[in-house]
Amino acid sequence: MRGWLAVAGLAVGGLGAAQPFRDGEGRSSPPSESRREIDGFSGMLLVTPDMDWAAKWETPPDVIPHFREADQVARGENLAVLVFLANPLLVDGRIDTAVDVRVTQPDGLAQVDATDAACVSGPYEGVPGNVLLCETWLLYVADADDLSGDWTVEVVLKERHRGIEMPLRTAFRVLD
Repeated sequence: MRGWLAVAGLAVGGLGAAQPFRDGEGRSSPPSESRREIDGFSGMLLVTPDMDWAAKWETPPDVIPHFREADQVARGENLAVLVFLANPLLVDGRIDTAVDVRVTQPDGLAQVDATDAACVSGPYEGVPGNVLLCETWLLYVADADDLSGDWTVEVVLKERHRGIEMPLRTAFRVLD
């Protein structure tokens, strides 16, 4: 898995209620391959160059963190791939979500292929509409021997109580 590090175990936080995904000016983000909503459940896949993303996330609920998005990376630079969700169904005070993750390099070879990785599961006392961060996230390091070109990140965000499987997709380019 050259260039990749899959990580799990981050704390779940929140960044506002009800209207989950907004741009820097507070406008609702339109649906796209990387941002979707199904039956009230929302998901977003984000590639960011912000290596301080965890510090930005670990803020009080009334502070909305802002993350830059990236669609390219130079050699020696890093990207974080984050999965956000909002409004999972609570059953007996518990959330049950998981994520499948697949990262494909430009020649079609999968560099990451994980099924049912940790997302957010267990007791939850917060507001269901709050935006939550999946426990599983990826760090990409653009190594000298990585292929140049378009890398694809595909995620299936699973909300098990409702039986929802939400495909999300994004890509970034590794520069020569």
